[in-house]
Amino acid sequence: MAAVDPKICIDAPDLLTAKQRARDTLMTAGMWGAYLYLWVPLISLAAWLLGFQFAYDVMVRTGGARDLVHVLKMFGVAIALIFLVVSVWSYSNRARYRGHNRRHAGPAVPDESLAEHFGVEGCALDRLRAARRVEIDFASDGRPELRDG
Repeated sequence: MAAVDPKICIDAPDLLTAKQRARDTLMTAGMWGAYLYLWVPLISLAAWLLGFQFAYDVMVRTGGARDLVHVLKMFGVAIALIFLVVSVWSYSNRARYRGHNRRHAGPAVPDESLAEHFGVEGCALDRLRAARRVEIDFASDGRPELRDG
């Protein structure tokens, strides 16, 4: 098998075979593991300085880890129940409202009413609709003033 240019693989990883991708993934995971292992002494020092030796005594030596595992299991059950409730609610709404557009547009406002409300002429509305770019200033009373430009 011919070697693949690494630059091309970065830009198009689908050129790699499944075996090459699996190898690269394992190598990456292994290197990250080694990197994290190198941080263990510094993490241990920081934990010791922050007084986590007491936490170790409580959690490991006196059996508090069993309580922690129990609490973590209960959190897992709670998260699973929340996921289940939201999923059932989503699927029921999807089944109930699928294909039914319940949103309706409001009634169209006649051009005369728009022109009267904004204090512009009817031909100005046609000019606004036809223009690609519109510049509008506002008078002190809040009414729009079209710029000729």
